[in-house]
Amino acid sequence: MKKLIKHGTAILILLGALFSTAAYMHRGDPHPGTTLDTLFLLVPDSADASDPAVHMWLDAAEEEGLHLELVRDSTLLNPISQFQAAGLIVPDKIHRIANDTLIAALHDYVHRGGKLLLVYDACTWDLNGHFPKFASRLSDLIGVGYAMYDEFGKNTMQQGRVWGNEKAMAELGIPPGKYVPMGSVTSSASLRPASMKGEKAEAGNETPSSERRFTFSRYLYNDLKYPSFRTSGKFDGKILLQSEGAFVAGQRKHGLGDVLFVNLPLGYLASRTDGLLLHSFLHYFAVDMLHLPYLAAVPDGVGGLVLNWHVDDEKSLKRVEMLDKAGIFDQGPFSVHFTAGPDVNAANDGQGMDVEHNPEAQKWIRSLMSRGDTIGSHGGWIHNYFGENLNDDNERDFQRYLLLNSKALEDVMGAPVREYSAPLGNHPQWVTRWLEQHGYNSYYFSGDSGMGPTQVYRDNGRDGSSIWAFPILHLGTEASLEEMSIDRVPEPTVQSWLLSIADFTSESHVARLVYSHPLGATIYIPALQAWMRHTKDLSSQGKFRWYTMAGIADFMNKRMGVQWSLTRSGQRELLEASHPKGLEHQAWMFSKTQYRQPRATHGAATIRSADNWWIVTAGNCKQLTIELDEQQL
Repeated sequence: MKKLIKHGTAILILLGALFSTAAYMHRGDPHPGTTLDTLFLLVPDSADASDPAVHMWLDAAEEEGLHLELVRDSTLLNPISQFQAAGLIVPDKIHRIANDTLIAALHDYVHRGGKLLLVYDACTWDLNGHFPKFASRLSDLIGVGYAMYDEFGKNTMQQGRVWGNEKAMAELGIPPGKYVPMGSVTSSASLRPASMKGEKAEAGNETPSSERRFTFSRYLYNDLKYPSFRTSGKFDGKILLQSEGAFVAGQRKHGLGDVLFVNLPLGYLASRTDGLLLHSFLHYFAVDMLHLPYLAAVPDGVGGLVLNWHVDDEKSLKRVEMLDKAGIFDQGPFSVHFTAGPDVNAANDGQGMDVEHNPEAQKWIRSLMSRGDTIGSHGGWIHNYFGENLNDDNERDFQRYLLLNSKALEDVMGAPVREYSAPLGNHPQWVTRWLEQHGYNSYYFSGDSGMGPTQVYRDNGRDGSSIWAFPILHLGTEASLEEMSIDRVPEPTVQSWLLSIADFTSESHVARLVYSHPLGATIYIPALQAWMRHTKDLSSQGKFRWYTMAGIADFMNKRMGVQWSLTRSGQRELLEASHPKGLEHQAWMFSKTQYRQPRATHGAATIRSADNWWIVTAGNCKQLTIELDEQQL
């Protein structure tokens, strides 16, 4: 295998030296006007920048607070282009075809010190759309053979469960509950508290934590499997993920550079509402590998949770009262969504909330609003009928239910409804369009599970322009406490998960959503009380906040208008940021591995230390300049 990988490498590097001597510029010697932290996405000259498959990567980078720009093959191959990058990404699906000259240029880029993220089938085809003989021409960069069509034929790719150890899952930013112990049923009913943060392993389980395998879980369904190329050879770098018969993800040194290979179709998955791994590896490449600064996706860089309550019918109000008496609503603000119509399963069954004629429901809506909670619309008027029958083709008939629900709530609120959640998780694309047209800025989403607030991509493009989806967190196959109670998930397991997701958002400086119905929540009141005590303690330390969907969506839309750059000034680096309406609450994360304590030289900012980060939070100013000294190696 070593001979196969090394075969032709010297010729490829020589070609690369001829065609791309300027392909790599050291981060410390930028071209004037170029921001030091810019990553580049390599696309063919023929690629359309407006193609959703391309733009999805740019949007993902913006959501992660990173600078990502497109670079064409011709620029990489042009010896006088002065191409420079903090790192280079070659994506799946978009860039399958590559000639030998481009392959040589990529070798040269890494050999001279470049940082490369190579994804799945990138550059695996020749100009005729065929796999080359033996293995991918980039196998020596990766450190294993892959794309071996001559050997495996139609079985070149495989479907299987993917696993890693707990440390790898944490490094990739995978939230607790999205991964479960390997070898167990992925239902959360089988999970013991030991699988969550802060719990000791069960007696008799002596497997070292570094060797325990964890695999990805899927909401409602078992056996989440991902496609990957079969690989051969032993990987000599840092392994992150594996599958049966395949090395799936890891990083290694090559020449003076570094390569992160992800043997998963990240772009393809993201276009099918499974975008967590694209975001995870993009963040890992930029932040963990390259130590680049980024713009936090939460106000002031303080992580937290959105707690989204779904109140389906009139009898749920008794459960809301029980939770309130137990102190569960003492914190917040929370996002509380109501189905407002008089029916539940069918017209005229009389089992619904009937907000228009129900003084008790109206009292609760106004009471929750007075506490700072945000009231949202939970679907279309008749909860179960709407959720069970809504589809891609009945917009004309079913949009009236959305309108009825909104109007009933707005009449009580005296204000517009801005948040939405789908009954039974059923959310066709036309619903997003309708919501945005009617002033909504956010919605709960059962796709893209485990992610933070995002602008969803599906096969034919992005859903909406300024409306944000809030994907759910889940514990194995269950997400709501009601589902967990039905499947008899032990209370210690539920409590451990709740504590873990609070710690995860706090330590990762991110926002995530967890949801429940009041009915299921009353089964787990002691677990919820322990959770609330923990979040109160984290909040008192300035490490955690409760957020609402609408509040975070407003923040994210304003954040999109922030202009910032990282440039060199003498021996120092400068971060310069601006926003026409003000930068207040925008926060930048700087790795202590890379930087000494930053200093604000223009504008208002607070600077605090948090674990491995310097967090610079803008105050009341429209322009900000931060001066940075790099750590001495």
